[in-house]
Amino acid sequence: EQILECEKILLKGSNLSEVENITPLLSSLQKGEYNVLVESDICKSIFCDYKCKLDDNLIDKLCSCLSDYLNRCTDIEKEFEILCLGIACLQSFVQSNWTGPSYMPLEKEGTCVNPYLLQFLPADSQKKNDVECLRLCLSVDGEEICTSIVCPELLILAIAFFKSPLPNLSSTEWWLMRTQYIHQQILDEHSPTLQGELIKLSQILQSSQFILNNNYLETLLHLEVARIYLHYGKVSISDQEIKAALKLLDMEVNLSGALGRRTQYQKRDLAQLTINVKVGTSAMDSSVCPVEQFPKDVILNDDVRLPHILFSNSEEGHFPDLSPLQQAAIIAVFVQKKKSQAKDHLQNEELTPFLNCLLAYPKVWAFQLSALLFRSRLECEHKRTVERALLQTQELIDFGSNPTLIPHRLHLFYCSYAPPSFVITSECASILVSMGSVQSALSLYLKLQMWDEVIDCYNYLKLRHMAAEVIRERMKKAETVKLWCYLGDATDDTSCYEKAWELSGGRSAQAQRHWAMYHFRRKQFQESIEHFKKSLSINSLQVALWFRLGYATLMTEQWAESAQAYRRYCSLEPESFEAWNNLAKAYILQGQKHRAYSALQEAVKCNYETWQVWDNLMAVSSDCGYFEEVIHCYHRILDLKDKHIDEQILTVLTTVIIKGVYDSHGKPAVEHRKKALELFGRITAKVMGNPIIWKLYAELTASIEEQTPITRSKTLQYYQKAYTAAMQDSSWFKEIKSIKQIIRICQCLGKAHLQIIKDCSSPKEAYHTLTSAKLSLQNIISKVDQHIIDFNKDHIDEKFQSELTLLRSLLDAVIEEHTKLKNAAS
Repeated sequence: EQILECEKILLKGSNLSEVENITPLLSSLQKGEYNVLVESDICKSIFCDYKCKLDDNLIDKLCSCLSDYLNRCTDIEKEFEILCLGIACLQSFVQSNWTGPSYMPLEKEGTCVNPYLLQFLPADSQKKNDVECLRLCLSVDGEEICTSIVCPELLILAIAFFKSPLPNLSSTEWWLMRTQYIHQQILDEHSPTLQGELIKLSQILQSSQFILNNNYLETLLHLEVARIYLHYGKVSISDQEIKAALKLLDMEVNLSGALGRRTQYQKRDLAQLTINVKVGTSAMDSSVCPVEQFPKDVILNDDVRLPHILFSNSEEGHFPDLSPLQQAAIIAVFVQKKKSQAKDHLQNEELTPFLNCLLAYPKVWAFQLSALLFRSRLECEHKRTVERALLQTQELIDFGSNPTLIPHRLHLFYCSYAPPSFVITSECASILVSMGSVQSALSLYLKLQMWDEVIDCYNYLKLRHMAAEVIRERMKKAETVKLWCYLGDATDDTSCYEKAWELSGGRSAQAQRHWAMYHFRRKQFQESIEHFKKSLSINSLQVALWFRLGYATLMTEQWAESAQAYRRYCSLEPESFEAWNNLAKAYILQGQKHRAYSALQEAVKCNYETWQVWDNLMAVSSDCGYFEEVIHCYHRILDLKDKHIDEQILTVLTTVIIKGVYDSHGKPAVEHRKKALELFGRITAKVMGNPIIWKLYAELTASIEEQTPITRSKTLQYYQKAYTAAMQDSSWFKEIKSIKQIIRICQCLGKAHLQIIKDCSSPKEAYHTLTSAKLSLQNIISKVDQHIIDFNKDHIDEKFQSELTLLRSLLDAVIEEHTKLKNAAS
């Protein structure tokens, strides 16, 4: 029970002074002196005399060694010592690469904090330096760790310690989950292997009675698992985890509005976004870090914008004093919203109040770091705040030198969303590039060995040859797969990718990825496909590569493979409307229109504001027989672009309604006539000069079963507008197509006039109505007769002649009726 209580306190990471000294190792953990544990005699003695198999990888060898050690010492105290050593190794690695300060080895000599590790390295490692060999041991699914990572041996040791058999302890799986997630964060791409292990570990932990019996630990677990799912883009599952945490914390977080001022010269209060946080009475945790030791919050110094919104009611801008774990929930909700919504100016307005809430009461060092960095990411896009964003990131780069104790830095770190320190430096460099300080950014990128960005900077400075020189100079120390790939990018030499592939022994997803992108950028799609497939066969979680493979196969008319690639991409990144749209295109080209319809339904969910996607959905809905959806899509397009004419779609819609065709739901299309008439009314209110639209509108009105004087009058009116619109083109008689169109409109116009005279109140009124029809028909027929001789006889087919004959017959009928009315009137 004593050890169990110690495990709980170690997981929480706060109040470490409460841990009883079951083992001397705990004293060093309490003080944050992790190097004392990592380089302790017990840690070295475990690996000193072990003879291992040569064919195992490094981590497997270390695990085997630890198993032998534990078999010799079976008591629970020894297991707990192993757990403490693992925690020390993990925390040291995080300290070195995330929170600072740098790891200080007790023994200054050597390249490895535990030199006994080097005996376990593979036999071929003599050709490489020790650090590079250790880095390669952390490669997973053909992906290497980032070049800026230091002390990789600490993570290797942590993985080995937590994977060793510790059956009497309850928290080993949690520490292993944390370790594997840290491992995932330093890889260049997502790893399917690590993803599977992390999900499995989270499921084991969520059914553990050790955790379920403790509200604090259960809440903390939900928040850490949510972070893992967010990392892999699984926003719906992460949302469930965050809601479960909020429920345990008895918290509600909602956006709300309040009147306030944002600028110094604003005279009138306007609606501003804020958040309303409701909390219960249970705080669970009250430990805090001294505020003066936190990363500095740089104040906004702008001539116009105020540092904070000045609310008319001061209570509106006041946030509750939250406990550290409640703040962890706030930052989780913030990241969830950021990941699950489209990136735009409105999103930034919605997100900022969450950061203001966190910064109002600094309590956790890692949360303060994360909140300030997130704010900088939002502010770097606006001209009035970009300078503060730059100063803030520069301030965060120097956090390693501030006096905060290491245990305080690591309190609640694993749910803080703090990135590795090199990411903060790279973001500072990115802001410098956006402000035009490319040379300053280049020096930072060179320090971080971020070769992609180095190449971009040299290209911008028109010094591309320098990128290759810098990389070659680096390769003199050690040739790596990464450096060969980047040399290929800098020189456009595909033999570099081939060399990288050979160096990896045919196991590097990165080598094939760079090779594929070389061809892809040059639109050599067929050549790129093979390399994309090889890279994805090694690591199937390279999200962007699935999209590019889909596009390459689409461009080379490999429809089935394109659909497969886009399906895979959409399963990994379901919020991309471009991918759903392209998947629909691949389905259409295969003739699978119903599947295309489903894909486009997903596309419009992801992007409700792009009319082209709605246009695609409208066309596919028409082909699939979803006529009600056609009308809905057309209305949405009109919402987005005011005017839109699609004669083909409207013709199909009118035809199916008039003929009574059944839609895909088994309903007659006639049921959609009322909505279709409303649509035509909206279209013609904006576009009045299109004869086809007016003709279709008239035909749809004429198809109403119970005709009344009003409907007949409207039909005639719409045909007259169609005739007027057609006649506005003074050159209509120069093309057979436009002549045929006018003839058909006139046929309908003549018939509508003959129908309407039944509703006239007197013969005189009917007479005047037919006079108008007679003049219109005579005008058209005379014009056609006059210009028909200018056309080649091949253009004048029997159908044209029969339609012209029909029009003449209609004119005769109008004249005959007109004469009767004239005689009746006289």
